[in-house]
Amino acid sequence: MIITIICVLYPISVAQEASAPIVTLIEPVESPVINARPNITIAYTDPDGINLQSIQLEIDGKLDVTEWDETEISETEITYKPSEIFQFADGNHTVNLTISDMNGNTITQSWTLMVDTTYADQQQAAFNLFQIILYIIIGTIIAFLAIIIYIIYLKITKKFTFEKFFARHPIKKEVFIIYIPLIIAFIFSILSLAVVTTLKDVPLFSAEYVIVIGLFIGIGPYAIDAQLVRRKIIKYEQAFAQLLFEIADAMRGGLDPTKAIIELAKTETSVLKDQLKIASDNIKLGRPFDHVMTTMAYPIKSDLVKRYASLIGETSKIGGEPAAVIHRAAKDMDDFIKVGQERRRQLFSQASTIYIAFGVMLVVLYQLISMFPSLGSMDMSLLNSGNLESIETTSINRMSLLTIKQRFLDLLIINSIGTGTIIGSFIDGHIKFGLIHSLILTTTSIVFFMVMIL
Repeated sequence: MIITIICVLYPISVAQEASAPIVTLIEPVESPVINARPNITIAYTDPDGINLQSIQLEIDGKLDVTEWDETEISETEITYKPSEIFQFADGNHTVNLTISDMNGNTITQSWTLMVDTTYADQQQAAFNLFQIILYIIIGTIIAFLAIIIYIIYLKITKKFTFEKFFARHPIKKEVFIIYIPLIIAFIFSILSLAVVTTLKDVPLFSAEYVIVIGLFIGIGPYAIDAQLVRRKIIKYEQAFAQLLFEIADAMRGGLDPTKAIIELAKTETSVLKDQLKIASDNIKLGRPFDHVMTTMAYPIKSDLVKRYASLIGETSKIGGEPAAVIHRAAKDMDDFIKVGQERRRQLFSQASTIYIAFGVMLVVLYQLISMFPSLGSMDMSLLNSGNLESIETTSINRMSLLTIKQRFLDLLIINSIGTGTIIGSFIDGHIKFGLIHSLILTTTSIVFFMVMIL
């Protein structure tokens, strides 16, 4: 085992005359000393000469090692090297030297050795860790340069472009919002946790902060995308309902559904303008109206739009008054959207109660932690026996304030994630929509903890 010894020199007790011997600690002088059994060397000098019989070397004020085999005394210095049995343990140790000259002038000098057996191991582990990180960075740079060189080669030889590549090999959006962030979050968390658990001087609760950052990296893109997609779908549904009204009005003006789509595509400025342009082109190519409507609704990813698009497509095949049917369908869809929005507003107002309860919990936790230092140990002596004469005092030692704070921080993080998913499931009917609430509550918890509790 490697033992680190940091030497702090100061006099503990001094009794000397004006011409007493001069003593100097020669080693250990390095800080830290990486040696399990360091040599302790003390030099001395005096013009009148040193009385070697007066020399006395003590360790920790009670262990006299002057006559030990590990101690060597000469005319100018004394050297002591601890044996395997008496090597220094962690903590503070004292080295006391008493020495006199030939005239009887005496000096007693003491030094304190602060021993830390973990410092060297931590330094070595940190070095190995940073070396691994350095290799990863160098390997990444080399791989990136190799990819760039290969792309340049393809551009020169085969006229490679990213537009052509992705047109032939489409990549799903999930790769960028789920898989890549999760991989990055995993690598970040592993390396960061290795750093904060290896290094000695790191901020408090670094492991928890690393986990929270990894959480944001891993699920942040997916949580944001889920909210953006939900809002985009709502806009698509509102625009599609309005499109049905316009188709019905055009049909009442004498146009058939296919011509109505073509004319509307020329003036449409809503979020459906691209889909209408594609639908218009398909109609010009001779595609059936029901097929065009189904194809237009497919990329929108809305079950409501797909349902009414299929209904309108089937209506075009039926005789009678399709304009009235389409208008009625548009009215039903518009009412359905409004009912859904009103329901969501009501649920969100109820979900705000959960946010308020979460805030109350933060305040309660703050008060509990504030009260903790004034609480004493719990005396369990009365539970030991029914006979008062045989009662022995028994106390339950409480956790340190630092440990309590760490437990509360862990509780806040877990509760934030769980509460957020409940809110999303309660309002929008799916856990994925609650991830953004989890991130918001987690951020609130961390800020509250750092500002109010730390």
